[in-house]
Amino acid sequence: MQITFDPHNPEECATIARLLGTTAPAETARADGLTVTDGPTPPFEPSQMTPPAEGAPQYIKGEVTPAQPDTAPAQPDTAQPDTSETDCHGMTHDDAIHSTPASKNADGSWRAKRGQKEAYEAAIAAATGKDAPAPAPQGMPMPQPASAAPATPPAPIDYKTMAERFMAKMADPDGLPAEYEAIYAALSIGYDDLETNQTSIARLSAYMDAVDNGDDHDGCVRHAMSAD
Repeated sequence: MQITFDPHNPEECATIARLLGTTAPAETARADGLTVTDGPTPPFEPSQMTPPAEGAPQYIKGEVTPAQPDTAPAQPDTAQPDTSETDCHGMTHDDAIHSTPASKNADGSWRAKRGQKEAYEAAIAAATGKDAPAPAPQGMPMPQPASAAPATPPAPIDYKTMAERFMAKMADPDGLPAEYEAIYAALSIGYDDLETNQTSIARLSAYMDAVDNGDDHDGCVRHAMSAD
């Protein structure tokens, strides 16, 4: 049997579908604005498709094409300062005294080139009508600070205190780096006048100070003799 119908006529298509025991494809509107058509797979007639709402994503079986944004994302502004413009001093950028690439300080002045501080300041002075700082004179001797007042001589060292300290170090196996006779000889200390000779007392005391600082015998001797 041959059935003739107009495939572009929705009513005739529905009638033929009922005769063949099928139903017209059902259309389902989704929440995201897509229109999904159930039923036989393509090819199908344009009358079986419901166009989506204006601006909604287009639907093709197995594919969703999202709507494209109207504008492109903004790009960061990486433009460099215009070197033809003047800074807060009314100066245009000069590669000889200004940093390259051009940049400005917080006050709006061009940043100085490294090693050109004096020329940079002179250019600012010329542009603003102010006097530039005078450069330091070459070859001029630096003023010397006034000599300090002579230090007050140290108070005399008590012999008894020094002697008790020295005896304690002699009793300690690691207290002195040499025998006391060698120490006396190296420091030119005599037995007879040790109790009253302040120079000898001071040398022996200075020797023990160097011992406490970790010096060896020779270093302690040099320290003691330089303390006179």
